[in-house]
Amino acid sequence: MLYIVIVSVILCLAQGNQNDPHVFPEEGPFVEGWYARLVDEHMQQSYGVLFGRVLNYTDTEYPLTYLGILKSSNCTGSISAKEAYPDLKDISVKLNGTKEVDRNPAFYSPPPANFIWKATQNGYFNVSENQTNFDFTIEEIRLEGKFGKPTFWKSDGTGPEGWLGKLPFLPLHWFVYSPYTFGQYTWTNTSSGETIHGSAFMHQEKNWGEGFPPAWVWTQAVKPGAAVSGSFGVIQFVGYVDIPAHLFGYRNYNKSIELDLRVDNSLLTNSIDGCKGIASFTINSIYYRVVYNVTAPVATLGTCLRGPTAQGFKPVLVESYQATTILKIYKRKSIFQKFSEQDVIDQQTFQISALEFGGRYLCHENPCKQKRNINSSYIYHRILK
Repeated sequence: MLYIVIVSVILCLAQGNQNDPHVFPEEGPFVEGWYARLVDEHMQQSYGVLFGRVLNYTDTEYPLTYLGILKSSNCTGSISAKEAYPDLKDISVKLNGTKEVDRNPAFYSPPPANFIWKATQNGYFNVSENQTNFDFTIEEIRLEGKFGKPTFWKSDGTGPEGWLGKLPFLPLHWFVYSPYTFGQYTWTNTSSGETIHGSAFMHQEKNWGEGFPPAWVWTQAVKPGAAVSGSFGVIQFVGYVDIPAHLFGYRNYNKSIELDLRVDNSLLTNSIDGCKGIASFTINSIYYRVVYNVTAPVATLGTCLRGPTAQGFKPVLVESYQATTILKIYKRKSIFQKFSEQDVIDQQTFQISALEFGGRYLCHENPCKQKRNINSSYIYHRILK
């Protein structure tokens, strides 16, 4: 009986998954946001839903809440985006549907996430053990989804950061909950009457911390049997010290390949050109080499989107849903031999990929220069939790 009580107490104190909501500190800066991206290969369409909140540390003109519905336009067009900024009092975040968020999720947390994020005027995003359902409306655009059981990044509940996620001084965390979840969606334009219904694979992730870094590239792609995602850029310490960083993960479920490369186990060389829509990476570890090239037509990078920063949701990034990803994986038998074509164990091409340039990696001529704040004369005052 004592054993059962002890186990129950431990589970109670260390419950949840890192995709679950975190406790906001008393003072900012602190950001928390979720992103789900859908890829429908049959319809050659992609959709996204983003939502979250910023706890600012100073007065700001930028919104502190955000909800976005994204849709790929066509092979040559930019993302169409509908954005809303719900009143904080209209947002509720609950664990298990009803419980207040009173503790942070455990680092090693195999159980699935279980929470609901709801904005009274716009809809909800509900994650439970065996499914993820959402239904959001912004003006005339509505996006609904019913997706099945998640495919975890790692069985122990950790994400791309691995053990690095336990470091107390990281300014931002990136956690991929499920790179590969299958389900159905419906996109509706209530003004025109247009409705698109289909099946898709969904990628689910979350960020939390002090805010997006000063420069980054984010990539993501999925197709039947395989998924890949990566975050590359710099993180900033003490407000001015830039440290290069990379997190990369690849899953081939048919070949049982599970590859995670980070700054602690690999070296990166890259070539990034936000003006040309090109991001090329070579990642070398002791036994593996990854050659990872992502390109997007420049015309598909014409929509500026908001990202969570310490000052609020600022227009700081562009993203394409029409990128092409070419991936080649090498594995050598000995550290004393050079990588060769005979060492290739997998190569894939992904269409309808996501490619995002943010911060300093934006082209010097970019749409974010023209994007105005929702109300530049209004100041969001510094608030406490």
